[in-house]
Order: sequence, then C-alpha cells, then structure tokens
Amino acid sequence: MEALRRKKRTICLFVLPALIAYLAVSTFPILASTAMSFFKWNVAGNQGWIGLKNYMQLFTIDDIFKGSVQHVLYAMLLCVAIQMPLAILLAYLLTRTRHGRNAFKVMFFMPNMISTSAIGILWMFVYNLNFGLLNSLLKALGLGDYVMPWLGETSTALTCVIVVACWQYIGYHMIIYLCAMQSIPQSINEAAAIDGANAWQTFWRITFPMLIPILKVDMILITTGSLRMFDIVYVMTNGGPIHSTEMIATHMYTRTFRGLQFGYGSAMAVILTLMCVLITIILNASFKRIERTID
Repeated sequence: MEALRRKKRTICLFVLPALIAYLAVSTFPILASTAMSFFKWNVAGNQGWIGLKNYMQLFTIDDIFKGSVQHVLYAMLLCVAIQMPLAILLAYLLTRTRHGRNAFKVMFFMPNMISTSAIGILWMFVYNLNFGLLNSLLKALGLGDYVMPWLGETSTALTCVIVVACWQYIGYHMIIYLCAMQSIPQSINEAAAIDGANAWQTFWRITFPMLIPILKVDMILITTGSLRMFDIVYVMTNGGPIHSTEMIATHMYTRTFRGLQFGYGSAMAVILTLMCVLITIILNASFKRIERTID
C-alpha cells in the first residue's frame, strides 16, 4: 500500500474518474455559462455576439437585479448574525447536557431533513394573516395592533423569509460546532477548571479560539448559501410583493426560464459565482489574520 501511495501515476489514475466527474458537472457548466453570457441567446438559439451588453444592462437598466443584490447581501449578514451565535450556543449547551442529548440533536437537526417546499408551505401558514400562528399569538398577548400580513408587506416579507431559512439550517451548523467542541480534549478543560477558570472563561479563552478554523468553514457555508438562496423564496413569495424578496437566483430563474433570455440569465449566474468566490477569498484572508493573531 505504501508503495502505491508513492507512485504518482497510480494516485492520478485513482483521482482521474472523480476529477472528470467534477469537471463535467461543475467546471464545464461554469465555462459554458460564461461564454453564453456574451451572446444573445433565447429559445431560438444563439443570435450573435453582443459582448458586455448583458452585464451593462444588469447594472444600468435592470433595477430588479440591483435590488436583488441588496437583498442577498442583507440575507448574508442576517444569516451570519442569527445562525452562527445560535448554533454555537446550542452546541455548547448540548456539550453540557448529560441526559437526552441525542434526542435534542435529532430535534434541532430535523428541519434540515425536511423538504424546503414543505418548510415554506408550513411557514406560510404560520405567517397567515387570518389564522396564522404568529398573529394568533400576538392577539393572545394583547398585541393585536402588530397583526399584519407578514409576507404581504414589502417592509417585512424579506426578513420573514430569511428567518425561515435560518430556522431550517441552524441544526446543520449546530452539528458542525458540536463535533468541533467534542473533539477538544477534555483534559484541557479540566486543567482550566483546576486553575480556577469558570465556564465562561473556559469557553472564551479555550473553546472559542480552538473553533476558529471551524468558524471560517461555517461562515463560508452560510454566506455562499445565503447568496444562492432560491428555493425558500420561490415557495413562499416567488420574489414578491413588488420584488421586495427578489434574490439573484430567483430573478435569474425568471428571466432565463420564463423570459427565455438564456444569455442574460447566464450573465447573472456569472455575477453570482463571482460574488461567492470574492466573499470566500475575503473570508479566507480575514481568518488567516485572526489565526496569526491568536498564534
């Protein structure tokens, strides 16, 4: 076995099938979409080279796209602000729980296993104006003045949808942090307790710094996932009301498959890909500085 590992040709031979599959389903579509974005494509096919006109239209004429960029950036910030602290808190509490830990893990992770379509329909009933759980709760608490059509107001619809997305995936991120915390040697925490450190000091001085590499990975997952948000928005609001919940992915879907503007939709796909890559590079650079500071 060791001899096989030293042979680079053998290693390449085993890696080649997976590499070909990855290029076929990932890299090639990206390159094809990039090339298509410089042409005018519709249901009739390629109608000629137009250069950067699709990109110019995105940033000069298409107000819906400019609004969708603001929406995905807002979703990215809100998802990070909600999911990361709550996921870390839940993971920490589970590490301190002795009884029923597995039951709690299943309960928190279960929304992640349910179809996003089912999640969206469920929360549409929760937000319903007439019989929704949220408005019924507000009435029961004597806060009837705050009853509103949560998904029908441009000022609240986007936040409501993002909260649902956070609720669905918070268990997934909790499991990531839980595994990281459980991998920390118990002897370190015991040594801190002997030295007189309380629970907060142990977490802040020992546990949290050791979570920095996991924080980087999880933040990248959250930010890129929020930038690509589509299914929950499509089910709950379809971008409405008045495009107040429009995301880049939903607008891209509408223009590509309903408007049959494949070149224009490809330009949006390229912009979305570049945004994900740029955010990933920025986060990697930022966390490298943090890791150097801690070291």
